[in-house]
Amino acid sequence: MLAKLRPTKINSAVRRRVFEWRLGRLPLEAAPQIVELGSAYGGWKVPDETIGDGSICYCVGSGGDITFDLELIRRHGAVVRAVDPVASYEASALTAAAGEQRFSFRRAALTTNDGPVKMQTHHQDESQSLSAAGLYDTHNWVEVDGLGIHSLMQDFGDSHIDLLKLDIEGTEYELVPRLDLVALGVTVFAVQLHHNGTVRQALDLIAGVRRQGFRLVARRPVVKLTFWRASSEGAGKLQLSGARESAQGMLR
Repeated sequence: MLAKLRPTKINSAVRRRVFEWRLGRLPLEAAPQIVELGSAYGGWKVPDETIGDGSICYCVGSGGDITFDLELIRRHGAVVRAVDPVASYEASALTAAAGEQRFSFRRAALTTNDGPVKMQTHHQDESQSLSAAGLYDTHNWVEVDGLGIHSLMQDFGDSHIDLLKLDIEGTEYELVPRLDLVALGVTVFAVQLHHNGTVRQALDLIAGVRRQGFRLVARRPVVKLTFWRASSEGAGKLQLSGARESAQGMLR
């Protein structure tokens, strides 16, 4: 059995390294000041000035670490909607939020259509994470509630989303291409890309987000990508600033 497992694990490790190497070479584009919010494990980088008091932030796939969510609230006065299908993560999140009125939680998996979805349990006992994409090395599956983005918004009573963060354990390759981020009102989009997808799938996903007018402005460290959609006025200012910096660099 060990002889059969080793090549699989080695191949997976090689794929992961190639995947991360390719994503790490993607150039970042101009953006407002970038800040890092949250813990070393659960943190994300976002454009600081684009999130303000009352901004609606959806953190889908909150996991067991909501330090990013809480910093959005405490630093920016944002309203955070956390979503995750794991009951223990819901319990720990509500405890960590300690009655914060601007924080709410919905136990569900983000899906393309409403309805029950089968999700794979994690192969490591210490992790409670679930994946509908077969991301883990296990044969154990459970059924959870699945909701589309519009149903989640209806449940929360929101007409738009300012920041959308997705860490959905490998289903991003199916879900993200179906999201009309502009119609949702999103200006900051953050997503973790998992190596169950190919490099080509990752690059196609990134290209699709860019076609909606978003710029890749941050990564943490490699696979947690942040995109920002500027207004036409803001984009013009940043392009001018970038051109000046380039010209200054050539003169040095």
